[in-house]
Amino acid sequence: MQARKEAVFSKFEHLVTAIKSKQAFYAPGLLSVVILCFIVGAGGCIGDREPVSQEGELNFNVMPEKIRVAEGEIFEIELFLANTGDTPVNVWEMKEQVSYDIFFLDSNGSYVPYECGVIERVQLTDEALVELQPGEFLQAWRDSSCWTLPPGEYTLFAEYHTSAGESITKPYWIGRLRSNNGSIFVEAENDSSLLESGSSPEKGAVEELNASDEPVVATEVSYELIYLSPEELANKSDLILIGSVKEILPARWNTPDGEQPENAFEGLDWNAVIYRDVVISVDEYLKNSLPSNEVVVRVLGGTVGNLGMDVEDEASFEPGEDVLLYLVEDTSPATKDLEPEHFRVRGFFQGKYTLTGDGKAVKSGETADLEELLKIIGDGDQS
Repeated sequence: MQARKEAVFSKFEHLVTAIKSKQAFYAPGLLSVVILCFIVGAGGCIGDREPVSQEGELNFNVMPEKIRVAEGEIFEIELFLANTGDTPVNVWEMKEQVSYDIFFLDSNGSYVPYECGVIERVQLTDEALVELQPGEFLQAWRDSSCWTLPPGEYTLFAEYHTSAGESITKPYWIGRLRSNNGSIFVEAENDSSLLESGSSPEKGAVEELNASDEPVVATEVSYELIYLSPEELANKSDLILIGSVKEILPARWNTPDGEQPENAFEGLDWNAVIYRDVVISVDEYLKNSLPSNEVVVRVLGGTVGNLGMDVEDEASFEPGEDVLLYLVEDTSPATKDLEPEHFRVRGFFQGKYTLTGDGKAVKSGETADLEELLKIIGDGDQS
């Protein structure tokens, strides 16, 4: 599928000539400029103010149609931009070179040249914004025809990017976001040496295996992680508790029967995920409470059969582990309606502390005083 090219123009700049105070001849022109600036109202004069940058939790992922291709074979690349936070966020619509770029790196770490040229474009207006509700995502498709890939192994990734300096008046997300990495193996024509070599794909790849092969990580999912302070964790959580890990249930797909989707080897979409449920035995509820002394916490990732998913920064659990958990309602369309009733960890690993028994709480090498955390939670609950 060839990407649609759009006729566009480069950004123009306004040039305002200074008017000398004694040159009354130019006064009418100056008055016209002032009137024009007044008329444009909320938009203001060009360059008089920057757009408001909107905060949001976004995740950007790239998924190739296949990971093993013949030299010269064109394949599809699917991209997903998802709102993983709990508030709506305005984003630019998905357009190649405008809001995203795709890259291939060879085995030496060098970029493969992009051969389709660089487009020019008009300034973006409010029409270019899409409001993503929590759990919603945008998709885009691009084929590999703009890159020449000789036989070898390549790393595929993409970047989603927005910037100021546009003709947009609404607040929107501004920044750069890199996707997960995928692996592409290109074989010489009539040469299956890559398949016969026994080399295994890296994380980010999806591959069909024989029954005797070891499980392979199907995809690595990365998120834009926003730091949350202990105060923010307490205030933005629906449920906070202290307890212990009673059981970690087997990983399963989010299909009705928990089995692998039929199209799993053709390229996973954002709606197909692997998850695990962790059963927590509750010792004490610190913020809000449930009638049950057990709570199910859902985490993404795991391996089912010979396909799996690895989610960067996801909280991890061990059987019997004593924990302090900051939890929120699951709002993801992929998992929220799957029984049993469950919660997600707020801020991924940030919302899960391991309790050491000596008054300390630990997460990812960071140690906090448990009593201080409990005080923050209590103060937030009373406000």
